[in-house]
Order: sequence, then C-alpha cells, then structure tokens
Amino acid sequence: MEKQMAVVIILFLIFVIMGIIFLFGKGSFLIAGYNTADKKEKEKYDEKKLNLCFACFSFGMAAVIGACGYMDTEAFAVQVGLPAIIALVIFVFIATNTFCKKK
Repeated sequence: MEKQMAVVIILFLIFVIMGIIFLFGKGSFLIAGYNTADKKEKEKYDEKKLNLCFACFSFGMAAVIGACGYMDTEAFAVQVGLPAIIALVIFVFIATNTFCKKK
C-alpha cells in the first residue's frame, strides 16, 4: 500500500509542477508536436493560450490522480477517474484546435 501511495504522490507532484511551468508560459518545449514544429506552423498557434490550456490539463490530471489516490478504490478509479481523464484529453484536443489557434 505504501508504494502505491508514493507513486500517486510522485505523479501528483509531477503534474502540479508541469501545471506551474505551463501557467508561467515556460512549458511550450514540453508540448509534443509544437516543440518540433517549424516556425511557420508555430505561428498558427497562440503560445500563451496553448500554455494556459496545458496548465489546465496538468492541474486537472493532478486533481484526478489525487482524488483516485485518496479514495484508493478500483471502483472509483474506473467509474470516476477514467472518464475524467478521457474528458481532459478530449478537452485539450478540442481547445488546442480551436481556442489556441490564431484567427
């Protein structure tokens, strides 16, 4: 049990730290695809909005991981955690292709 809680705490802290990095606008190098895109492709996106989007995603993931670790039941993880993670992935996919694109 102790090892599982240690893993939960480490994952929670990783996502919180990533969220803080994105929130301060310094995390664009962590975004796969954007990091390796050429300058012309990067100009299509608003980098501040992109960082904000991924900050929300990271803090959301930290919240889900923290809640699942706190509840410590498989039923909660499957019934609440998994749908929440899927919703966060859908959110970040839609937001990066709409909200974060320059008009």
